[in-house]
Amino acid sequence: MGAAFCLGAFRAAYQFVGTLMTLTLLVAATLLSGLIIGLIPAVVDGVKKPLQGQPNLPDGRPKWFIALFYLAWLPAMPLAGWMLDTLPTREILFGGLVALILGVAWLALVRSASSLLLNGLFLGLAYSCVTTAAISLMPKVFFAESSNGHRLNIASLNVGFVAVGLGAMAGPWLVAALERCGGYRQGLLYLSVALIVPAALTAISDRDLFPTAPNQLASWNEVFSYPQMWLIVFVILLYFALENCLEFWPESYLKELGHQGAGLQVSLLIFWLAFIATRAAAAWALFEYARFPQFAFALTIVLAILSAFILGNLTGGFDLGSGTLWFWLLGACYGPILPGLLGMALEVYPTPIPVSILGVLLALSGLDTLVMRPVMIGFGTGRAARRIMWIPTVLALVLAAPMLLLAFLRY
Repeated sequence: MGAAFCLGAFRAAYQFVGTLMTLTLLVAATLLSGLIIGLIPAVVDGVKKPLQGQPNLPDGRPKWFIALFYLAWLPAMPLAGWMLDTLPTREILFGGLVALILGVAWLALVRSASSLLLNGLFLGLAYSCVTTAAISLMPKVFFAESSNGHRLNIASLNVGFVAVGLGAMAGPWLVAALERCGGYRQGLLYLSVALIVPAALTAISDRDLFPTAPNQLASWNEVFSYPQMWLIVFVILLYFALENCLEFWPESYLKELGHQGAGLQVSLLIFWLAFIATRAAAAWALFEYARFPQFAFALTIVLAILSAFILGNLTGGFDLGSGTLWFWLLGACYGPILPGLLGMALEVYPTPIPVSILGVLLALSGLDTLVMRPVMIGFGTGRAARRIMWIPTVLALVLAAPMLLLAFLRY
């Protein structure tokens, strides 16, 4: 009897450890996929300069390559969402990661303009599959979708977007480091090899741990007949435009304050670390106070309003010390806003929304990038940073009003 008891206990412990290990693999695969979400656009933008130096690529082709990468998001992310509504998540994520490995390796070997443009479309399609699948996984992996009856979508997305932020922050430094090590082609091949890790983790994760589509999904007609969803679309469109402005003014602003060289890079690094750290802090706070569902919405709205206030003050001018502190505080305010908005989109309708609608919301980022970059380049060239900053200031102010209306309609 004692032997039988020990054998049973051993089997139970073995099954528990096995389940824990496979769950850990899934968490690691999701986090690394989040890292890729932030990393790949930074890499694509970063290779523009070395591509322009290639004698076999006509002028303007690297710019078209980047535009096609973002343009591919517009149909591909909703399509990836539709596939996730009908096919297993594990297969879509794994397929997207494998395609991304091939796309990055292909980019390293590109020799002609036509091949470069095709690669831009292919990378955009692969990236869209990974992005939509990984973000749809986050609320199911990091925290249970509900805890004691309270939904934790916003807390889960903040955890996942910590990895997204780290990828976006590391991307430019990674491109520079890879180029120094052996040229951009060799660096891209190294990156394609590194991308095998999340694909392998996804492949060996237990398929039973991946979520299945809910039995009852709202239809598109039902969701978009709901006024709050149109407000969410408008708000997310504005936010992506606001975040795209970050590519243009922070470095110029710090230079106008008096930062140079290493001091400039340290200040930018602290801005992005604050951006990421508040996502982690928000995830913890929202988990701890899950019994207050209004807290998640209120936190997102307060941070959006505070960012508008800080941007308005920064345009007025500060000395080096206070201007830098307010700049860092702005990074802290920005961090949790996007995860909060996407979480609000998941929670605004009484029943789960199709992942294809989440794909539409994510595709708005590509649309904003295609629109805002030419606008900011045309307007910002030759102008002082404080003259450029009125654009994100206005966007932040306009963003706050529909968010308040959204909270009013919900509660």
